[in-house]
Amino acid sequence: MNTISTSAGLTTSASTYSVQTASAAYGQKRPAYDDSATQQTGNEDAVSFSRTASDYSSAIGSNAPYFPIRSGMNADALILGVSRPGTVSSSKDKTFTEVATDARKRMDDKYALMNASGKPYDKSDQDRNSLMGDLDRRSLNAVATNKDGKFTAEEQDAAKGLMRQQSRLATGYYVGPDDQKKGWKDPFANDPVGRANAALSFLEGMSPEEKATPEWLSQHQTLQSALAQVDQTDPTRAAPKKHFPILAEILAESGSYFD
Repeated sequence: MNTISTSAGLTTSASTYSVQTASAAYGQKRPAYDDSATQQTGNEDAVSFSRTASDYSSAIGSNAPYFPIRSGMNADALILGVSRPGTVSSSKDKTFTEVATDARKRMDDKYALMNASGKPYDKSDQDRNSLMGDLDRRSLNAVATNKDGKFTAEEQDAAKGLMRQQSRLATGYYVGPDDQKKGWKDPFANDPVGRANAALSFLEGMSPEEKATPEWLSQHQTLQSALAQVDQTDPTRAAPKKHFPILAEILAESGSYFD
């Protein structure tokens, strides 16, 4: 059986994966999304609701410049994870073990495509985005936490970096290519309460596995407590005389997904 070596020291079977077929179809396919902030823990019912194609297009388009990719590939799942971290595509209807297996295969297929193009994976941000572009946040978490020992240290770090980028962009902090920074506008400038609300909303959209960690619980409780002290109907809530701590101050004692 012929194999194609990957830059991460892994191999993928050339006999079971047609590079030509994948290359022709790849740019035309988009994953099916299911908005699921949704995958609730405990006894909460899972809530799933569909979004129109235009909703997704708008959510993806607004953040696409911050996730550059190779020609012919897409990073839709990564981009959608900024505004809708709970949306599922690659991890839909899978156990966490199945999510890890699926993520491993998707990444091996991408390594094969890159090798076949004559330009192997080069560890750049563009190639990282292309490699993991169709992984929803739950799949990224499987890579970041090395579920079932399937991922290299380099891949884990790449996934962690992408998850951090999603959370930072969602709360108004720029993370992306230097040449795009000039066009970035912080939607929460002079509005620390709005930023804290955005952080809380992002936390609540995370995957069940992330929500099961002590870090998630600590940050969620800390943000809820801080926001409970503010009259959010007060239009002057952001005025200097009504000091509300910045996000880093709120989460200083509990660590942060947003650093």
